[in-house]
Amino acid sequence: MLQALITGQLFAFLLVFTRVGAAFLVLPGVGETFVSARIRLLLALTTALVVTPVARPLLPAQPTEPALLTLLITAEVMVGIFIGTIARTMLAAMETAGSIISNAVGLSAAQSFNPAMAAPGNAVSALLGIVAILLIFAADLHHLMIMAVVGSYDVFRPGMQLPVGDFSQHLTRVFSESFLVGLQLSAPFVVIGLVFNLGLGLVARLVPQIQIFFIGIPIQIGGGLLLLAAGMTALMLFWLAAFQAQLVGLLGG
Repeated sequence: MLQALITGQLFAFLLVFTRVGAAFLVLPGVGETFVSARIRLLLALTTALVVTPVARPLLPAQPTEPALLTLLITAEVMVGIFIGTIARTMLAAMETAGSIISNAVGLSAAQSFNPAMAAPGNAVSALLGIVAILLIFAADLHHLMIMAVVGSYDVFRPGMQLPVGDFSQHLTRVFSESFLVGLQLSAPFVVIGLVFNLGLGLVARLVPQIQIFFIGIPIQIGGGLLLLAAGMTALMLFWLAAFQAQLVGLLGG
């Protein structure tokens, strides 16, 4: 009987670890490439150890057939990746905003490595991505991400059929929301950049002798950086509200 109890406890822990570990592979701040794999593994193991007693009543009995166990583990991995992808997609709004802002202020050619996306990108996107990850921890939103993973057991019970259609529809809405947030963040820069370029065009037509390119580019870059510095607080607060709203939606709040 003791052996069966130990086996059941181990099965419950490993099943919880599967969902938590899959989510931690994708969640912003935890699943970044610059975070050590050992640290991510330790965080996943610790969180799974704490969550297992809470989720234990919701877990199914241990399957007796390997095929059923494989299906159960696959479903748990899919749920974890689904939750992590929602948070990661909202972080991608900073990449969208940074790309549009870079084009508006003339910094699209300034390429650098973006740690938030783990890929090369422009300097503005890299800056916004790093600040976004920093603010996630400063605003304690990483606690909300963990709560979303734990709360998923009330919505997606282990052993039940996954609503794949609902997964697809919700992810589509999140992608649309992420792109919309990126456009809203960059809208002031687009408007001001459009007015500035129209002004340069008028000056170039009225006074053709002026080398408008050499005069306009420094003003565009300098003014864009000043505008970015002045509006950084408002931009990040707006993004934090959208990011929190998506996580709260997972909790049903």
